[in-house]
Amino acid sequence: MVHFGTFEVPAGHPERGPFRMICYTAEHSGPLTPSMEIAEKAWFGYADRHRVSYVDSLVLQALHEGGLLR
Repeated sequence: MVHFGTFEVPAGHPERGPFRMICYTAEHSGPLTPSMEIAEKAWFGYADRHRVSYVDSLVLQALHEGGLLR
């Protein structure tokens, strides 16, 4: 695993900050299977950033700026 970035929702933000999400990248093989509190999986591109939470949109923006997401 490689640390990709740390993304934060500030205190007082409408999405109930403060909140910190630490993201990593890693190689993976095999199926991805939702479990525990994860009910489903979906693939999102940069154009979908309006469909996700504020902190998730920060991650999508950083991936896009790094050339890792179209």
